[in-house]
Amino acid sequence: MIAGWLLLLVSLLYVGLLFVVAYAGDRRPLYPRQPRLRPIVYSLALAVYCSSWTFYGAVGTAAREGLAYLPIYLGPALLFVFGFGLMRRLTLIARQRNITSIADFIGARFGKSHGLAAAVALIAVIAVVPYLALQFKAVSMSYAALGGGASQFGDSAMWCAILLATFAILFGTRTIDATEHHHGMMLAIALESLIKLATFVALAVYALWHGPGLEATIQLPVKQYAQGISPGFLAQTLLAFCAMFCLPRQFQIGVVECEDPNDLYRARWMFPVYMLIVSVAVIPIVAAGLHLPAVSNGNADAWVLNLPLAHGDSGMALLAFLGGFSAATGMVIVASVALSTMISNDLVMPALLRIHRLRLEQRADLSQLVLLVRRIAIVALASMAYIYYRVVADTANLAATGLLAFAAVAQFAPAIVSALYWRGASRRGVATGLLAGFGVWIYTLLLPAMRPNASWLQDGPLSLSWLRPQALFHLSGWDPVMHGTFWSLLVNVGCLVFISLRFRPSLEERLHAAMFIEPYAVDRSGVGDWRGRVMVGDLRTIAERIVGERSSQRAFEEYGERRGNPLQPGEAADRALIQYTERLLASAVGAASARRILMGALSGSGLDIAEAMALMDEASQELRFNRELLSTTLENVSQGISVVDAGMRLVAWNRRYLELFDYPDGMVYVGVPVADMIRWNAEHGECGPGEVEAHVAKRIGYMRAGSPHLFQRIRPDGTVIEMRGRALPGGGYVTTYTDVTAYKHAEQALIEANETLEQRVDQRTAELSEALTATAHARREAEAANVSKTRFLAAASHDLLQPLNAARLFTSALRQHPGLDQEAGQLAERIDASFRAAEDLLDALLDTSRLDAGSYRPDIGSFALSDLFDSLKAQFAVIAEKRGLGLRMASTRLAVRSDPQLLRRILQNFISNALRYTQHGGVLLGARRVGNEVRIEVWDTGPGIAEEQRARIFDEFQRLDRPSPWGEKGLGLGLSICDRIAHILDHRLELESRVGHGSRFAVVVPRVAAVAPRRRIVAPPAASTEQLPLVVLCLDNDAAILDGMRALLQRWGVDCRVALDVQQAQEELKKGGIDLILADYHLSDDMNGLQALQYLRGVIGELPPVAMITADGSSELKQRARLLGYPLLHKPVRPAALRALLSARLRKQATA
Repeated sequence: MIAGWLLLLVSLLYVGLLFVVAYAGDRRPLYPRQPRLRPIVYSLALAVYCSSWTFYGAVGTAAREGLAYLPIYLGPALLFVFGFGLMRRLTLIARQRNITSIADFIGARFGKSHGLAAAVALIAVIAVVPYLALQFKAVSMSYAALGGGASQFGDSAMWCAILLATFAILFGTRTIDATEHHHGMMLAIALESLIKLATFVALAVYALWHGPGLEATIQLPVKQYAQGISPGFLAQTLLAFCAMFCLPRQFQIGVVECEDPNDLYRARWMFPVYMLIVSVAVIPIVAAGLHLPAVSNGNADAWVLNLPLAHGDSGMALLAFLGGFSAATGMVIVASVALSTMISNDLVMPALLRIHRLRLEQRADLSQLVLLVRRIAIVALASMAYIYYRVVADTANLAATGLLAFAAVAQFAPAIVSALYWRGASRRGVATGLLAGFGVWIYTLLLPAMRPNASWLQDGPLSLSWLRPQALFHLSGWDPVMHGTFWSLLVNVGCLVFISLRFRPSLEERLHAAMFIEPYAVDRSGVGDWRGRVMVGDLRTIAERIVGERSSQRAFEEYGERRGNPLQPGEAADRALIQYTERLLASAVGAASARRILMGALSGSGLDIAEAMALMDEASQELRFNRELLSTTLENVSQGISVVDAGMRLVAWNRRYLELFDYPDGMVYVGVPVADMIRWNAEHGECGPGEVEAHVAKRIGYMRAGSPHLFQRIRPDGTVIEMRGRALPGGGYVTTYTDVTAYKHAEQALIEANETLEQRVDQRTAELSEALTATAHARREAEAANVSKTRFLAAASHDLLQPLNAARLFTSALRQHPGLDQEAGQLAERIDASFRAAEDLLDALLDTSRLDAGSYRPDIGSFALSDLFDSLKAQFAVIAEKRGLGLRMASTRLAVRSDPQLLRRILQNFISNALRYTQHGGVLLGARRVGNEVRIEVWDTGPGIAEEQRARIFDEFQRLDRPSPWGEKGLGLGLSICDRIAHILDHRLELESRVGHGSRFAVVVPRVAAVAPRRRIVAPPAASTEQLPLVVLCLDNDAAILDGMRALLQRWGVDCRVALDVQQAQEELKKGGIDLILADYHLSDDMNGLQALQYLRGVIGELPPVAMITADGSSELKQRARLLGYPLLHKPVRPAALRALLSARLRKQATA
């Protein structure tokens, strides 16, 4: 016998060794960065599967039943040899979706169902508690066998439970992120697997040395095979096969802790070899003890301990004890960590979050609470396992207890396999199958194990013999484990298939199914360039409340590094970042709870908005006015309009659309599937003859393909509707509906008149004349309506510039406020950038409306191209340099005849597009003489344009399919504007392109004799902080613009005086001291800016220098201002241009 204090000392020293290894692995995680070492550690850690059941129970089973021990080793080996694809899918999906446990995996696959995840967690706890009790029993048995039947230090199972629970708490719940790989724990488990393998092999060699000899040992399995195989062999093999991915501890090690799915390739042969060595080593140990009465007549589960004791070898017995204790510790530690994660994420935390009295959603940091819950869960698991050991497991052998746990967790196998391979599996089917199969397991296996002597086991409940737990439906003669496994899995699979076929999965379930069934096709590059109203700072605040400040900071910094530039708190979050945050939360509290927390927080439950946003209220009011104005424009269009998003749901329509189709009340709302609208129309005869669903499928197919269409529909009441459809950039479809009944009637009348012309020429002449007159009248009305619409859009775009001008002034003043902190400054910068984007949009719309209205009057003249090239290079040089692109301008002495401003606009759009889509290389601007013409060319090294896209890119709202590498989004109007300007100037556009090499855009212009270039001397810009001691009078009829102008100019040190009308301006001029007048052109309906200045000149006399501010871009106004010597600033006024004007005025005063 061995002294109890020595056994305790060895146990403490061994656990201490694991502490040291785990601590070193956490402090210096060397193996994850070594591709050769990491797969070895992972493969050895998988051997945590070999628990004390392997060390003690397998030998005991081999001694009692011969080869019946083999299925426990054969099942896992078969999984890695023939089921490798399943394990690879599991690890790949877990890595993509930040899966934290087997409960999280099943819940996330089936619609992120919180209830299903909770059910899986509860089943796992009930199933694994007997397995934990098995380890405590093994430790207690070993103490009893070596210490003479009693422990000198009390209950050995109790202090073992306390010791291992402490280890699990220290190295399994250090951080909140459950998907953070536990490097220290993995290293300790790998060492544990190595120690128990070496110990078991040493015992096998020892047994060969003291046994009956090699020949007799080899003959033992042959004799056992001749006696027949256990009837439960196949069932136990199946259970062991499933246990490798269904046991929570194996899922934790094999799936969650797998840092690289490629590590499985090494484990695919290392782990089966490990199993082979252990299974072979069992044979000599059993053979050596069969001829020793002290061994064969004792407890079979203590065979490996009694063998060296029978030879009087205490040292080898102590080594056997160390191996068995090592096997128990590894299993308990990993199982406790895995189960505590499931209890925390899927049972306790969701319940606490539903208790509103606790107000957890208002806490700044929940990470410590989650850690506390996990630690309490580990203690509770150890306590329950100890109680089960005392009540039930102390009376059963180790193999029976282990198989009981295997049969329970095998109920997860149908759910996992269907999750990976069957799209039709539904949440209802999986939940029903799990609960039904687990119920059968309780009835056929657990209850008989807890009450083995109950009378109802023999007679059946209520004396119904066909309900006997171990002979259901009179199926007798089977091994109890095989019987219970057969019925529980049969009921599980049957319910899963039947319920899934009866109740089809929902849309959300089908969307999640695609991510799990096709993990190799998941696009991880991002999810578009959508920008919403959620800020990066908001998401980071949510993450800090759940995972803690340090973990959140590290995660967001890693995301910024992968993206290429750091995240800014005031930056708008895209979909990729929102989904990344959801996965970060899922790693802490599970997928279902993460979705609930994220959506609840983003909907307004506790997020604070920065106080600096209050300074933007007035600008927000201007933007709301813009939206209302555009909405009014849409409602006043005579055509019916409907807009569908990429998901084929109605998102916008106007009043005329509802009037044309007379839909029932309540049928039309935002988000209604457009298929429902088409189906309603088809059922009421709006789509013509044919099957209703065929009409729906045809039209949905057109929209999804983005195919433009134009067709006419004759409605049941005789009216004719013309429908024009076109795809929207980024997905979606817009359709217009025009009532062309009058046109069709006239057309039909012409057809009929033509067919009977010879017979009724006289009597139909009058009718034909009337029809032609009606047609001409209708055409004139249509043309007038089109002109009216174009003018209306031009006027609306002009009115939009007024509030946008005020908003730009306010934000420019705000950006230069000395009291702004960094975050508020970033917010102001982003708002100013948003206004610049809105300005570009309105400029494009205004140019389009002017071109449609024919209001452009080109100012044709001769000029040197070098002047134009120099100004374009100055404009785009900074952007090109910032992107690392070369921008070259070929020097030229050529001169052309054209409108310099309009020609500049064409080349400006060409260069802008080239810089937008070119990632490497550069852009070249040059000119070639071609006879009496000059071809001005813009070359780039971008992706090129496919042949089928070249014709349509000059249409409105058409863009390339591939996105800009710089994140820019064009409007699809630039080349359309170029085409229209070229038509006005009678110039010709050219395009050549090679996909993958680049493109060449060119405009051909008439050549003239050489013209001397104008060499402008550009003064260096004044520093933005330099004060401008000027007195400026601002004349504008909009108070908001005057307030913004005053705020901006005062930041520059300008004494700004304001006037809303001519009378106030007259009073300010009489006071004197005015250095400059900034006058708006559109003052009122009866007087414009030029008229107001003429009136003031007549009253006051000589006026100070004047600069005009206008939203009118017409050539007539430019010519009048040039004749009067007035500089012209266009709305919205750019602060840099305004400051340059003031600085120039200040320099003139200084020189004067």
